[in-house]
Amino acid sequence: MKGNLRNLRYYNTAEAAAIAENFGHYEKAGKLWLKAMKLAMRQVNAEWSEHRSQYCQSVLRNGWSQK
Repeated sequence: MKGNLRNLRYYNTAEAAAIAENFGHYEKAGKLWLKAMKLAMRQVNAEWSEHRSQYCQSVLRNGWSQK
């Protein structure tokens, strides 16, 4: 059964980051994605979170946000 347990702290943080990103709150989303990256137990989740954080930073740096 242990293999089926989910890392709820990671998933909750990643979900909050995705919601913030969808609402155009890229600064908050970027910070949450970094937090999720640190909480991730699987390499693929850590890499995904890092890439999302970098995307949010790019949006802010390049002014791509419409909000």
